[in-house]
Amino acid sequence: MLRRWVIVLSAIFVSIVLFLLIRVQGAVAGREFSPVTFAMREFRFYEIPLIHLQITPIRRTRVTTKTATYLRQNSLINAPTQHAEIWHLVDLSRGFTGQTPADAKILVDQLTLKHEGGEYWRQWCIDHPKHAKLFWPRIQRLAGREMYLLMPPLFELAQTDQSAEAMSQKVDDSLRLQYRDLILDLRAADRDELANGILLEARQDFPNDVELNNL
Repeated sequence: MLRRWVIVLSAIFVSIVLFLLIRVQGAVAGREFSPVTFAMREFRFYEIPLIHLQITPIRRTRVTTKTATYLRQNSLINAPTQHAEIWHLVDLSRGFTGQTPADAKILVDQLTLKHEGGEYWRQWCIDHPKHAKLFWPRIQRLAGREMYLLMPPLFELAQTDQSAEAMSQKVDDSLRLQYRDLILDLRAADRDELANGILLEARQDFPNDVELNNL
């Protein structure tokens, strides 16, 4: 009889400990970004810690910035009504381990950038419509390729005081240089397959670039 109670109490104790562990450390949350529509969504579920076994359904909530809405409404990005569901991870957190950013966070941080109570890049588009028409299609093309790491210099160039045509040329020059450097770095790291794939994409954008064609 005593042994039975010991087993029952042990099972209850283990269940309570497991419940608290999952409740505290098993929460998984994050954000995803669509390179097609520039929409975002948040997700959350619970898992058993350490073995990462999901035990609850994933709950997702759509989140859209005013900047993304403006880009779609004004055809500054190509966002067809029917499109494949493509989502890139922005960040992920597990329990109290903190948030781990992914590459897409580079663009999301820009889309959510605030200035004087509003979203910075939405107002920039309103103030610089010619620049915006040349700039955002390039950003969307990079997002579709998951080339977020190439974006920071482009956002800096977009904010300089210059004509739309001059900005466009400088953005292209920056992309050519970044592509070349990235391809050479990947080859030096013996990642030839990835380097060749990126080279093909770069040549699609800049078919007449001599240095890219000689790589």
